[in-house]
Amino acid sequence: MTSPKPPNLLVLLCDQLQRDAIGPYGGPVPTPHWDRLASESAVFERFYCATPLCVPTRPSMMTGRWPHAHGSISFGEGYATMNPGEELLIDRLHDAGWHVGYSGIWHINRAEGEDRTEQYARFDRGRFPYAEHEQMMAEQGLEAGSRRASIRTRTDEGRHEWGFSTPVPAEWTRPADEHPDMVRARAIADFILDAPSDRPFAAWCSPGAPHPPILVPEPWLSMFDPEEMEPPPGLDFDASGMPEAIRDAPGRQAVEGWTWEQWARGIACYPGFVAFADACHGIVLDALERSGRADETPTVMTGDHGEMLGAMGLYQKGVPYDRAGRPACMMRGPGIEPGRRPQLASHVDLAPTILDLFSQEPPSGVQGESPAPILRDAAAPGRDCAFVEFNGYIQGGYHWRAAVSERHKYVYHADGPAEQLFDLAEDPDELHNAAGAPDHESTLRQMRSALREWMMRTGDFLTLTDHG
Repeated sequence: MTSPKPPNLLVLLCDQLQRDAIGPYGGPVPTPHWDRLASESAVFERFYCATPLCVPTRPSMMTGRWPHAHGSISFGEGYATMNPGEELLIDRLHDAGWHVGYSGIWHINRAEGEDRTEQYARFDRGRFPYAEHEQMMAEQGLEAGSRRASIRTRTDEGRHEWGFSTPVPAEWTRPADEHPDMVRARAIADFILDAPSDRPFAAWCSPGAPHPPILVPEPWLSMFDPEEMEPPPGLDFDASGMPEAIRDAPGRQAVEGWTWEQWARGIACYPGFVAFADACHGIVLDALERSGRADETPTVMTGDHGEMLGAMGLYQKGVPYDRAGRPACMMRGPGIEPGRRPQLASHVDLAPTILDLFSQEPPSGVQGESPAPILRDAAAPGRDCAFVEFNGYIQGGYHWRAAVSERHKYVYHADGPAEQLFDLAEDPDELHNAAGAPDHESTLRQMRSALREWMMRTGDFLTLTDHG
């Protein structure tokens, strides 16, 4: 008897997608393609990124390992490159006979001599259209250069001055199908339709949207009216008593002194960009349907991290709050029971999960856990805690670690040190630090202990200082 043909794989990624904006999570943005996918998927309610920064977290998705283990911890030479010998999911599938293709934002920096992208059947390294944004801003009479703010951030090597993107929108004035994200979507759609029928394929589509620059075609750009926007929770939050990593965050410096008029315009343009990302992924999903191979293709949709978008007076990412660190995640495929999943899961679980579904051995040194039992049975037990780490934006800097349980989140800031504790049931917007409250003392000790054990078990280079 011949063995059944291995399944295909489709991974749909977004960059800087706030999960609560989209339809499958109750958001206001019309996302018909993700809505349909969610109706056929296991939808994770409490899925956390490895770290709320693209360069370290994307390797974690591909290796099943934490940034402090694979070595890519932040931007900057000597900080963004993985350790030699790290094994990627895409390579494992390529070596096992899958026809692999990737188009879009990559953000994976391998050790010298270990890049294998030329071996893939298709590989298009994406970029963000910064130059086009500047050009089209000028064409539209907008202030050139206003999309970036000059900031100074802490690094392991002193303060570093650089430009940080702000939510200043411009219209993409060429045809929508010439937008880089539409081009990437069509590339993967063609890859799926042209894939050989006698081999399984593995395809990744990774548009830049809704990451800045906010360069959006119509009708998506005008989908939401700035005058109808409402301030996000904590927009005027007083950060003076916060840990230094929060007070000094790039996403606070870049928007310091912004008026509500500025914020309203930025907040209004973001959901249109999200809807555009859904349309791009829709091109790929439609191609999968036309190929006749959808039923044999496990499909994963997720993001590399979230987006604060004004909550707590912050923009973008790099902070330990759920809006930045809890992306969307849904999985559809043979043997996966559709429905909501309240269990905790993580980016580091993706590679071992996919290989488990494909009856393949996990990558060497994998630290994630396959939630395949949860995918098959919504009532299966999950883990006690999820974890998130951060090691600075550029050349290191501020370091923090977080543990998330069913109800609480504990954050340890190594540069202080300082602690935060949030009761996510009572305070879902994470505006009130309960770390010093007497009635939370027992919870604080338990969460601190769980985080310390994880740091030791995974070989973290940080040590959690005992607070009592």
